Amino acid sequence: MKEIKKVLIAGAGSIGSMVASTIQKNSPNTVSILAGGERLERYKTQGFIINNEKCSFSLTDVNSHTDPDLVIIACKFHHLSLVISDLQNHIGKDTLILSLLNGISSEEIIGAAFGEHRIPLAMIVGTDAGHKENVTTYSKLGTIFFGDPKNSLVPHLWSPRIQAISNFFNKAHIAYEVPQNMLNRLWFKFMMNVGLNQITAILRQPYKFLKSSSRIPETAELFDAAMNEVILIANAENILLNESDITEIYRIIDSLADEGKTSMCQDVEAGRKTEVELFSLTVMQLGQKHGIPVPVNTILFRMLRSIEESF
Repeated sequence: MKEIKKVLIAGAGSIGSMVASTIQKNSPNTVSILAGGERLERYKTQGFIINNEKCSFSLTDVNSHTDPDLVIIACKFHHLSLVISDLQNHIGKDTLILSLLNGISSEEIIGAAFGEHRIPLAMIVGTDAGHKENVTTYSKLGTIFFGDPKNSLVPHLWSPRIQAISNFFNKAHIAYEVPQNMLNRLWFKFMMNVGLNQITAILRQPYKFLKSSSRIPETAELFDAAMNEVILIANAENILLNESDITEIYRIIDSLADEGKTSMCQDVEAGRKTEVELFSLTVMQLGQKHGIPVPVNTILFRMLRSIEESF
């Protein structure tokens, strides 16, 4: 596997722009933002503001032809089909892909479009990045977890694609982990999103109302109930999750900024489409598959769809 020298970011919202700025700061001239049409012109004229600093990234027109070593996809799920279309001219013979989308299905969709051999499992945890127009703010960079479904504890035994990405992340000072059981960790993040994103979006609350120092008991009960339904579904799918994982999620929340907000909460407050299909609808579909009742997520889905319809 060749060395990663050129990275293309597809999706320049909170996560994409945050990751791009980190790469540009620590590994200059390696990162570019994919854009087209009005968005490309806006990026050219407005640039990006990351934590109050002006950033002017290299831009790649969707209509050009490039051959990046690594593509990082960080769009919303409902924009994924468009991003896949935009990437048609930018996936070379050896291009690797990381998806930082929420949920448990993006790798399968992207793999069907470009080849499963390109895309290990991935997620980002522990960031409180927020984005509005061309402005991104964050206090926590978070950690990118990635890997094959199962990985050795010994780095030199990782697959070539995992070694190539980890070597680049070391150079770019991107915090990462390669878990021994990456599939389990992907479901862990899914469970956290099902609870955290949906509850904070409906209640329009920042993280502090689930932190140990200022937790609202009723909010925590709803949070726990949504995640416990995911535990039942995960176990039916032969993914081991339990109450200790919920405890770990609370520890992660305690590390975030009090006034930080989930991406879904930001979407609701801005009147944008949410990713509800990735979360409660997926739980409902898997519940039906396994004959497991999921009443909490059914209610959350109906509430979020009602909120969306009001926009």
